[in-house]
Amino acid sequence: IKKEVFLDGYETIRARRIIIATGSKPRFLGIPGEKEYLGKGISTCATCDAKYFEGKDVIVIGGGNSAVEESLYITRFASSLTIVHQFDTLQANREAQEKAFADKKISFLFSHEPREFGKTAEGMYAIIENLKTGERIRLEAAGIFLFAGLVPNLEFSTEGLQKDKGGYIITDPDMRASLPGVLAAGDVTSKKYRQITTAVSDGTIAALTAVKEIENN
Repeated sequence: IKKEVFLDGYETIRARRIIIATGSKPRFLGIPGEKEYLGKGISTCATCDAKYFEGKDVIVIGGGNSAVEESLYITRFASSLTIVHQFDTLQANREAQEKAFADKKISFLFSHEPREFGKTAEGMYAIIENLKTGERIRLEAAGIFLFAGLVPNLEFSTEGLQKDKGGYIITDPDMRASLPGVLAAGDVTSKKYRQITTAVSDGTIAALTAVKEIENN
């Protein structure tokens, strides 16, 4: 198998081993206003932006681990927070759910999905649809946080690479992918936790594996 990487359509890099470490990115909903107002009232990072909503109302879209755990962080700053979730129950771990339900700043809109985001004079609005009745309501807040999951950064050709249902690269414990000579590390891989510390660990293992294979060949 040729180990070549084509960059920007004109540069070709050849190597004896390739490590894919392109990470992941937030999953977007594909609705009006979502990308237009990203960074202008819509955020995908609580630790980056929660401090800007001190004493204000915010909306969180999502109900998984990241949505609930980030909501708990946001309430350190915000005066109130509404979680909008498409299912009847949260998908977060039990401990996070218990903390969220016990937090008086947090309210919930289950079986609802956003259909549009837009600007108001003082912040943002979200058009939210009740999935059971089809009724739509307008929620206003200072800001909106999106936590609808992550997707791997794999827009390039990945033919031959074994991936999980979410599209993440499956590796063995030594970070080898299914293609000979190709390894993967970090958030682009199929794994339980996606944190800086786990990504650094993956990278270390992948690098050591690659060096060892090259030295032994």
